[in-house]
Amino acid sequence: MVGELYQRKCLSLYNDCIRYAPPGSEELALGLANRSAVLFHMKRFMECAIDAEKALSLPYPKKLRSKLMLRQSRCYLQLGNWEKCESILNLAEKNLLDQPSYNCDSINDVKQEVLSILSEVNEKRKNTTVPSAKQTAEECLPTLLCGTNSTFPSVSSALELRYADTKGRFVITNQDVKQGDVLFIEKPYAFVVLPDHYKDHCHHCTKVLVAPIPCPNCVDVLFCGNVCETAALSSYHHWECGGMSLMSAVGVAHLGLRIILATGPPSQVLHKADTTSQHSQADGINCLQDPYSAVHSLVPHIKDMSLDDIFQYTATAELLALYLVHKTDYFKKDTKSLKVESDVLTEVCGLLLRHIAQLVCNAHAITKVDCEKSLPEFSDGRANTVIAESQQRIATAIYPSASMMNHSCDPNIINSFFNEILIVKASRDILKGEEVFNCYGPHFQRMGTAERQAALQAQYFFYCDCTACVTNPGESFDPVQERLWALRCSSCSGPLLNEAPGREPAGSKVLKNELPNSHLMVCDGCGSHQPISSLVGDAFSALSLFRKGCEEMDKGDMQIALNNLNRCRELQERALYHGNKDLSATYDMLAKCYATLGNYSKSVEYLELMLPAIEEQYGANSIELANELQKLSDVMLCNVRTMETVPPKQILKNATQVVERGLSILSVHYGKWNQGWQDLDKKLQELKLMEEMATVQGKFSGTTT
Repeated sequence: MVGELYQRKCLSLYNDCIRYAPPGSEELALGLANRSAVLFHMKRFMECAIDAEKALSLPYPKKLRSKLMLRQSRCYLQLGNWEKCESILNLAEKNLLDQPSYNCDSINDVKQEVLSILSEVNEKRKNTTVPSAKQTAEECLPTLLCGTNSTFPSVSSALELRYADTKGRFVITNQDVKQGDVLFIEKPYAFVVLPDHYKDHCHHCTKVLVAPIPCPNCVDVLFCGNVCETAALSSYHHWECGGMSLMSAVGVAHLGLRIILATGPPSQVLHKADTTSQHSQADGINCLQDPYSAVHSLVPHIKDMSLDDIFQYTATAELLALYLVHKTDYFKKDTKSLKVESDVLTEVCGLLLRHIAQLVCNAHAITKVDCEKSLPEFSDGRANTVIAESQQRIATAIYPSASMMNHSCDPNIINSFFNEILIVKASRDILKGEEVFNCYGPHFQRMGTAERQAALQAQYFFYCDCTACVTNPGESFDPVQERLWALRCSSCSGPLLNEAPGREPAGSKVLKNELPNSHLMVCDGCGSHQPISSLVGDAFSALSLFRKGCEEMDKGDMQIALNNLNRCRELQERALYHGNKDLSATYDMLAKCYATLGNYSKSVEYLELMLPAIEEQYGANSIELANELQKLSDVMLCNVRTMETVPPKQILKNATQVVERGLSILSVHYGKWNQGWQDLDKKLQELKLMEEMATVQGKFSGTTT
């Protein structure tokens, strides 16, 4: 059996071959045909058929065409398109007869396979109904609560856009909203894929690339299919092609240029900009009806920026404008309808500067969960599914309607993405008349009040007065954060905290070894005062052992790593509160170490120990907890898959409960379109099948004993 990892490596190499092959060449045709073979083994039948079709439209060697057509016909057989399958088989036979160079054995082999496939087609027609069309991810997308707002594009009718002199435009509810209700479904006005993801995401829709199509004129840009390729080449990429090295160097300014190019030629851009400029900010509520006007009306905050930043943004805008003049025909399309090219250039340059400045405060990161395989493949060639998950920034986008939401360090919505589409759901119940808040980055569960205020002031130029900030004003480390580094009470195992407000928590000083021996702290559980010198000593020793364990893991010395990490764990369990992040990090490394050694049951044990701390920090229905449940379910599945007999029902039951809990959380925050939800659903189906097998085996064992 060809290993999945080997297949992926082959696919990656053929993708590179196709990317660099000359357009219209035999090399490109051979690359597509060979990639189709890999895709067939991966059971990606539609992608395989498409690659075969493209290869056959190019100068693909005539003597190989019949073989490729047979593969293509088998794809349509698997897809249930029997008419297409038969049509391609007829073409394969005709091609065979047109090739006198074929020897008799080759002709007989092809004819035999044609007859075999036709036999399969007839058999399936007799015994199988035409397969119903599989529900696509697009069809799984949700609908907006109460339908689409007539005056607020891409937004639920349960929301309204308001304006106030003190805070500009903001969003409120006009009825009660429940947790999980869908409030925004918005396509970006424009977006750009980040350079690190040029090779693995479509430049027009951010879809993960399996069998990418390269731009015919450059090697930097890849698309998921002909639809995206055509759309991009007919608009913005026509002018960006050949300049992608510059685009990747200017950062977010690339998106500023993309906004201009996506709007159209200079005359159209300037006309829309002039129209929007005539409105006041209060009138900006009405500007949202026109997509470009909605972008143009966003506040650029240039007056709040430093002179150094303004100079840098201005120079970048001028550089991009000169690129359009000297490297593209952008200004040549409609110069006759405009005044003087220098005036037009100046105005476009000014708009570029405006959009770059707007993006500093209004750009959205399109994120996706990156699933990194952390273990080697199984002995039978299957890829191991144990993963390390993290949120990855894939692209930067501008969503005019979503940009109307103000910031809170404790937001009441959650963002997710289906390709480039932003989906916003209520993360908790919101009463009628309450404001709908996004989080611009600084979150009260991850940063202290003072740190959040500094970050918001530096990038967004405002002082946050949300509930989380007002509750703990000016504190460098608030109680929520203090518990994450707390020491353990020897009486009740609760968290030891500082009594004086505004003081740095003891746990954070362990790294600096600053605490005096006489330092006393109070338990948040039982209220007792305790000296902490011995606890600090244990915590500091544990930190040293943790670092040694990680170093040994990096070297591949897992047994030595385990010894250090287990000694670290023993000290931390004695000295640290169970919700301490250092203790969670140790559990996580132990789980990874045991999983690497194939001891999945032990790995499960330590991952389960992490859950209470994650739940305490982020909440019982948080995405962070769902991500941990996803990781735990991966290891649980590895555990049952490696068992020589049908797994015990209790182990299957425990794994099923973990998967169902993760699905429940993701159903509220995301939905069926989400890749994480789909992965968990597949695991649930696999576990249910295993449970049925265990039940059947139990009945069989009962009747034979």
